[in-house]
Amino acid sequence: MNDSFTRPQTVERFRPDPGRLYNVDVTARLAGVPRHSVLVYCRWGFVHPATNPESEGWYFDSDAISAIRSAEYLRVSRGVNLPGVRVIFQLVEEVGRKRPVNW
Repeated sequence: MNDSFTRPQTVERFRPDPGRLYNVDVTARLAGVPRHSVLVYCRWGFVHPATNPESEGWYFDSDAISAIRSAEYLRVSRGVNLPGVRVIFQLVEEVGRKRPVNW
């Protein structure tokens, strides 16, 4: 057996620290989307900055990064348009009131 051969390792997705806030550029990088997508998702109401953008800038928490990743997955991988993503998020929120939902 060749000792130089190594098995491929699984890359684990970075999990943002729940206690930290990230600016819009870092949020986009952590979520794996362009900065513009973060702003579009804010406009559609999928995520909200954790701070007041007018006085404190655009900062997001780990929940927002998770929501951005979910919206991007639905949009890109599943072909759901933005109004459809909105409906799915609303349904998940409604079901989540009854029991936790994991993507």
